[in-house]
Amino acid sequence: MKKASAPPSAARPSPVAALEWLGFAVLAGLVVYFLAVSWRKWPDPLIDFGRELYLPWRLANEAVLYRDVDDYYGPLSQYFNAGLFKLFGPGLMVLVTANLVVFTAILAVIYRLFRRAWGPGAAWVSAAVFIAVFGFSQLVGIGNYNYATPYAHEATHGLLVCLLLVAVLASWVEHATPRRSFVAGLLFGFSAVLKPEIMLAAGLVTGVAFIGQRWFRRPLGRPAIGAWLLGAVLPTAGFAVYFSTKVPWAEAGQFACRAWLNAASSTRFIGDPVQTGFLGFDSPGPHALEHAGATLLALLLLAVIGAGAWRVDRATDPARRWLLLGGLAVGLGVVAVKVLPWVSAGRCLLGLALIYAVVSAVTVLRAPKAGAGSPVPLLRLLLAVLAAALLSRMLLNGRIHQFGFYQAALAALLVPAVLLGELPERLGLGKWGRGMAIVGCLALLGPGVGYFAGQSRQLLQLKTHAIGEGRDRFLAYPATTDPTGELVGAASDWLRAAPGGAAAALLVLPEGEMINYLARRPSPVAPFFFFSAATSGGREAAIVRDLAQRPPDWIVLVSRDLREYGVQRYGESPEQGGQILDWVGDRYEVAATFGGDPLDFRQRGLMILRRRR
Repeated sequence: MKKASAPPSAARPSPVAALEWLGFAVLAGLVVYFLAVSWRKWPDPLIDFGRELYLPWRLANEAVLYRDVDDYYGPLSQYFNAGLFKLFGPGLMVLVTANLVVFTAILAVIYRLFRRAWGPGAAWVSAAVFIAVFGFSQLVGIGNYNYATPYAHEATHGLLVCLLLVAVLASWVEHATPRRSFVAGLLFGFSAVLKPEIMLAAGLVTGVAFIGQRWFRRPLGRPAIGAWLLGAVLPTAGFAVYFSTKVPWAEAGQFACRAWLNAASSTRFIGDPVQTGFLGFDSPGPHALEHAGATLLALLLLAVIGAGAWRVDRATDPARRWLLLGGLAVGLGVVAVKVLPWVSAGRCLLGLALIYAVVSAVTVLRAPKAGAGSPVPLLRLLLAVLAAALLSRMLLNGRIHQFGFYQAALAALLVPAVLLGELPERLGLGKWGRGMAIVGCLALLGPGVGYFAGQSRQLLQLKTHAIGEGRDRFLAYPATTDPTGELVGAASDWLRAAPGGAAAALLVLPEGEMINYLARRPSPVAPFFFFSAATSGGREAAIVRDLAQRPPDWIVLVSRDLREYGVQRYGESPEQGGQILDWVGDRYEVAATFGGDPLDFRQRGLMILRRRR
């Protein structure tokens, strides 16, 4: 008697599916490797990330954001992190664990979206580049520009929100149900309580999706519009209601809208040399020429790969095919290793993203207005628009290092995705041509990935000095390389053992909420740094008045290089710490010193002052 054949559902997985699962395992291995290389070496001991620990710690202990502690961004991320501290207790590794979950979600959504748009091979290469270059790297002397300890959680949370929004909108255009509309509106609403550039990016992709929906004449009823509006206002309204239990309604509304109100109404960053440099507006003409030149060079190299793939595909002699393939691969590899300035590779990304967005828009507009059609061109367009929008904060100063870990990442991932998943399709390439596109892509981009990974590894290997204990422990540079970490750790330990208990207030000048957090000492005033935008325009006088009403028990002066803000010595002028130091005057006495003069960044020192009784 013959055995019954297995039902189709019990059939063995196809080789393609098995290969894709193998690819997942390799991606997981890459994540483990780059985490191991960077383990506990992610944050900077003095700049930025101390705020990301201090704010949720204070909020978890009943402080109110914008009233007791200040922030430039929306309330969502800080209250989310405060909730984690409420549940699990404060700790750097508590946030790191949550951030790794967020990173995994971002990686999964990127893979899914890129797979739908360009296929599994392109999605795998793009995901691998994202892990190796943008995940946990340190490409400048300061930490924080990674997904384990981001300089601002609104950046990483916002990227996830934007990617999820693209995923929803790609389906929403096809069928704008009230449920999809509500989710799309809710995700846009989340962007409004995160960061201004995140809200801008979410608004642009939403606008493009709406135009696409109208272009294809899909039905859009009032229930769908109402559902979107409800979702869009819900996050802001929820925070307004929460803040109204702490402050008057007028302030509650301002607090809930802080993310975009700061960008729309604040003038504190206008003329700030650092913010101007971030945008590239310090030398707009030369920067624009650099961007144009880098974009033209990138287009030339991509054209070489396309032309080479087309020529290999049309060759009939096998030996000639192999010779062409090998020659092009070697030539591209030599150019990538010996010629290309990878440190400034980010200059070409905005131009490439904008050009690709235009090409994708033309493809979408040429599609039939009626009928089902393919959602792939619109998805590609949404991803291109999102990539270009995220680069708006480095408009004329495109870069992969520093803020590039989230602002430039998506634009960089478009390059291998288009080379592998779209170029062969547009050129009508066969097997040999597709193989040449793969080889050319890897020969061109592989050395760049290796360059960034190597630069990061060299910096991370220098970090050997431990700061903090237990779940707060992390590694910084030793004193022979940079004494900042040792100073922060020593001061934090000294203050934790000092009399006064956790209620004793601590002011760190000019910046250093990491010390507040590690010492578990609250600041008596809301600002988290005391120079440049925080003290200009009469703000320093207001800080002095607050200090007079609530004088701190302890003051820490720590070396901080402020030359990029135009300050040679902290306190040298009235709106760069001078008024605060005048107020300190003889009200405080020296309790401990570490290193040299803390007001001279060259001497790298720290001083702890005690309030006179």
